Amino acid sequence: MKVFLKKIAFLSFLALGFFVTSGIASAIDFVPPPFNNKDYSAKYISQSIADPIAVVAGESQEVTVKIKNTGKATWYGTGKNFVSAYTVDPNYRNSIFYGSGWPAKDDPAKLKNTVKPGQTGEFTIKLYAPKKPGAYDEKFYLAAEDKTWIKGSYFHLIIKVTASTAVNAVSAAPVQIQTADVFSTVSDLNQAEVVVSTSSFQADGGALINYSATFENTGTTTWDSYSFKNVGLSASTTVVGLSVADSSWLSQDEIYSATKPVIAGDSLDIPFIFRAPAKAGQYIAKFQLFADGEPVAGSYFEIAITVNSDAPEGYSPSFARELINQPNIRVGLFKDKNSIKFKSDFPYNVYAGSENKGVLSEKTQAVLSYLKGTYHFKSDDLNFDSSDPIRLVPDDPNNYFSIPGYERTLASKKGTNFNVYRGTLEYRYSPKSGMPYIINELPLDLYVAGIAETSDDSAPEYIKAVLVAARSYAFSNIYPNVSTDTRMFDVYPSTIDQLYLGYNSELLMPHVVSAEKDTFGQMVTYNGAPVVTFYFSHSDGATKSWEETFGDTNRPWLQSVEAIYDTGLKMSGHGIGMSNHDASVRAAHDGWTYYQLLKYYYTGTEVEKIY
Repeated sequence: MKVFLKKIAFLSFLALGFFVTSGIASAIDFVPPPFNNKDYSAKYISQSIADPIAVVAGESQEVTVKIKNTGKATWYGTGKNFVSAYTVDPNYRNSIFYGSGWPAKDDPAKLKNTVKPGQTGEFTIKLYAPKKPGAYDEKFYLAAEDKTWIKGSYFHLIIKVTASTAVNAVSAAPVQIQTADVFSTVSDLNQAEVVVSTSSFQADGGALINYSATFENTGTTTWDSYSFKNVGLSASTTVVGLSVADSSWLSQDEIYSATKPVIAGDSLDIPFIFRAPAKAGQYIAKFQLFADGEPVAGSYFEIAITVNSDAPEGYSPSFARELINQPNIRVGLFKDKNSIKFKSDFPYNVYAGSENKGVLSEKTQAVLSYLKGTYHFKSDDLNFDSSDPIRLVPDDPNNYFSIPGYERTLASKKGTNFNVYRGTLEYRYSPKSGMPYIINELPLDLYVAGIAETSDDSAPEYIKAVLVAARSYAFSNIYPNVSTDTRMFDVYPSTIDQLYLGYNSELLMPHVVSAEKDTFGQMVTYNGAPVVTFYFSHSDGATKSWEETFGDTNRPWLQSVEAIYDTGLKMSGHGIGMSNHDASVRAAHDGWTYYQLLKYYYTGTEVEKIY
């Protein structure tokens, strides 16, 4: 949807002129769009990277533009009249810098949050550089959707695109690619161009190497799913069993996979980690992107690795970890002495203790209550009393249920009641509380998808970092060897532990769900074991160690580190672990990956796939 005025022809032409803003002087050498509402006006304040913004061809760069609301109307980031930046000269043109994360090809960024008159709003734009080097001038105005263009909101970005280190080892024509001893014919419909951060490394044996590759879909079809793989390792040594695999990979060969569509013309960024082979020598590691099960022509590239010295004695390949089964987590949603209601679009099996009482049909409401040691269950399908707690269990843990009559709302997410959850509901009396608890039991990663510890429009790598930390924290609170009678549940759904909002949060925050899938099963480890990972709002310039805060046994991965983007702020939170503010800025402005963020804030740790 665009501002409705885009379809109205200009009735008059305004004289060209100059305007001066804070830190920038620009000539408007085009006809501005129509400003239909005087309550909306703005003033450019600043941008995070000064012009010219340098970007390597085929790579990306984020810039945050700050614009002050000088009008009478409040700006909103969501809702009917949300504020967004649009291309101009001409209006609504497709930008050559469009890529993943843009709402549309003419819309680089929506407003991050609500901005009242007198306040300053932020628009974070990720620029995806074209393949052709040169100087570009991208022009934008803000608009309130279906309302008006915003007078005074003009800004432009001068972008210098420099020559890339693109590696195209495979031609775009149909070819045969050798992939781990298997030959596959590549269709000319699936084509790509790949840009990598560098094509060679020198490292010691076993060293961890952060890397990134960007693939542009230059074919004619959409990639409905894709996977990124290591397809071979050439070596100057005859030692067998050498590998570049890391424990963050999905398997010994498969690094990453996803089912997110990549349409023709879009780009795909894949940051990843690999290990230098353990023995000194010369190596060539080979990588390939696969789309819908087939290798993509033009996506193959090689990395030359010079290993200067053998890995330390006792070193073993990082992918030696044996993955565990994904655990369930129990969330104590709330307690209530009154009866509660249950309803689902899916059939649910009903248990009293271990006894299966039958099936509650889809869309059938049930009422659960407890009085003087007896549980009561009433519905059109089933009616029974029991001395054992009641459990409603779906055939598929992805199925979800609602609790009609239970109100859980947030001021920041008006209009949504967070009373829908995936997995199992358990109704159990708590002697400590003197009333029944409503407990949601579900697989750990479904829980992670339903937490709201970050905004959905934050930098993608920051969101991933938060979710890996949240998964690690939650895992540390699961006690599988302690009976449910003793522990009741593992975590609260509030910031006592982590803000868990369930299925409706997934609907509101698709980028969080995507980050959960991208980091499935990954946790922060110290000496190979998952550890508790605290995080907080922001520091005063440095995080705190566990020991200086609590004074008891030290936790070596929770040490004080500098948080440069928190300088000048007051400490908000306990100060231990990852500063959300500092991490989000490092991800958005400095291009840090979630691996870098987590390893920085949690000293001496690794990011490993646990299940």
